[in-house]
Amino acid sequence: MEIRTRWRWLLVVILLLAFGLRVHNLEVQSFWNDEGNSARLSERSVALIIEGTASDIHPPLYYLLLHQWRKLAGDSEFGLRSLSVFAGLLVVPLTFVLGNFFNAEAQSRRGKSRGWLLGLVAAALLAINPGLVYYSQETRMYALLGLWAVLSTVLLLRWWSVVGDRLSVSGNRQWWWGGAYVLCAAAGLYTHYFFPAVLLAHNLFVLIKIIQARPKPLTINHFPLTIKHWSFLMLATLLLYAPWLPTFWVQFGSDPINRPGVGEFVTAVAHFLTFGQTIEPEASLLWLVAGLLGIGLVYARSKLILPILGVLIPLAMMYATGTTAREYYKFLMVAVPFWAIWLGAALTETNQRGFRLLAGVLLLVLPWGMIQSLQNMYADPAYARADYRAMAQRILAEDHPNAGVILNAANQWEAFTYYFPDDGNVYPLPAGRSRPNPDDIDAALSQIAAQHNRIYAIFWGEAQRDPERLVERWLDAHAFKATDEWVGDVRFVTYAVPSAPATEMATAVSLPFGENILLDGYTLGETILQPGDIVEVTLFWETAVPLQNRYKVFLHLLDASGSLVSQRDSEPGGGLALTTTWPPGTVIVDNHGLLLPSDLPPGSYRLLLGLYDLANPANRLPITTPHGTTDAYLLTTITVVD
Repeated sequence: MEIRTRWRWLLVVILLLAFGLRVHNLEVQSFWNDEGNSARLSERSVALIIEGTASDIHPPLYYLLLHQWRKLAGDSEFGLRSLSVFAGLLVVPLTFVLGNFFNAEAQSRRGKSRGWLLGLVAAALLAINPGLVYYSQETRMYALLGLWAVLSTVLLLRWWSVVGDRLSVSGNRQWWWGGAYVLCAAAGLYTHYFFPAVLLAHNLFVLIKIIQARPKPLTINHFPLTIKHWSFLMLATLLLYAPWLPTFWVQFGSDPINRPGVGEFVTAVAHFLTFGQTIEPEASLLWLVAGLLGIGLVYARSKLILPILGVLIPLAMMYATGTTAREYYKFLMVAVPFWAIWLGAALTETNQRGFRLLAGVLLLVLPWGMIQSLQNMYADPAYARADYRAMAQRILAEDHPNAGVILNAANQWEAFTYYFPDDGNVYPLPAGRSRPNPDDIDAALSQIAAQHNRIYAIFWGEAQRDPERLVERWLDAHAFKATDEWVGDVRFVTYAVPSAPATEMATAVSLPFGENILLDGYTLGETILQPGDIVEVTLFWETAVPLQNRYKVFLHLLDASGSLVSQRDSEPGGGLALTTTWPPGTVIVDNHGLLLPSDLPPGSYRLLLGLYDLANPANRLPITTPHGTTDAYLLTTITVVD
């Protein structure tokens, strides 16, 4: 069997591996916020997609392609994500082609080459690259962005192979490859606003190659023809993008820029480009990466000009624009193919046997970290996307007859309503994009509370959309928070809404909790309830001195045998009225809800109240009652009926 035939089969194996990793568990995780936006936006007509993206933070091409793709693949999670699978898969063979271009250049320059080895190594690294696999499984445009980056680079090199050596007109082939490059570059611009980083890298590469190809001394008269040709390609690209340029400029705001140190940023990016975002950085693995980059840089000489530019220019643009937070690393899908070629060059380009052996060992160790990251991506809940599907299914399963859903951050609506029917009971708040106004929030929530006696709230991105937490503060003051749990990076909260807020104490007790906290009294809601209902408790606290420790309130529901059947632990005010913030002499009104399990048998249950130290949950505050000291006070008996 010829060597080239064996390499072809090896490339097929690499592509099958890449495909398998990209479709594995493709539909297991729920759509998250941005994916929901893609799903909903692509439902619209072409005109409405263009209109919607004009006010969005992304150009329209991806959504237009997804609009057509869903007609073929369907609108399931698998179907919608499969467009990214297709784009992310194509990046692998195109990077193989890109590596072969560099090998061909080396062979023409040095008279020798290791054939397809660089392309194969780079393709293998991309097949298992966790970052590229992750975004190949997401209904967003980042895998497509990487595809345009590598495809435009292949077309650039093909164009240069026609005109670069002669620096003259080379017939129709030049214009064919040049035209293909222009269309691909325009597609990249219409896919994401970060694509200019790729074009900047291409322009620098062409300039360097022109300078290298000309005799010294260099003057402008030595290379007018190629400069004109390349300028024409750039002008044609710009003309194709001209209709969207006004929208492009609107996207540039004047927000303050906060950057980490250069070393910190480069280290974090190197980890992401190699191991993705589903594994924590390890110094030993990063040293392996640094070793491979160093060997490749020393021995690849000018072969790595374009890959280095393809990595460094996007990094420099991110740093210059302040888009250095982790949520922006996905922009670097444009750099991942060049990064893989740079790493692979450490093995294929060195002529020193010792360094080649070292590079081979390092490249064999590197996949260990990648595989760990992939395992985390597939199976570790800590790295899972927010599960809007599960939250919607839970609300539907509880089937409360009069429930409303509040989405704190309006752009959750698209993902949530993909799984949950919006029958007029889903409320994105705060409305609009401006800073929320307390009076508007009060009016909106008062109207919602008047229509529903149970509210589910999904909190995400409050720091950006509702930094004063106006929505949650209102709900905690006017309703009874019964559950509060994290679902990925989203909080899922259940509230019971009373017919009227408990502003007056129904039962005065004046019970000391520890030395400095006094329970003045409490008010209870209904005590005869059904499974799935929420026990409503309003507590009235007071302290005479500033408190140094944070305490949690617990409500325990015990059956006749003393077994715990339900509990609710929360800091006062739903976590917004911490004991360390209580002003001395001021009454703190504190609402709590306790959700009764849906399968709770009928009977009588004791409701107990207590406080414990947040730093030491075993340290409950002693409660002084007329009958002695205890660590849990009996509030009432709850009767559960069918």
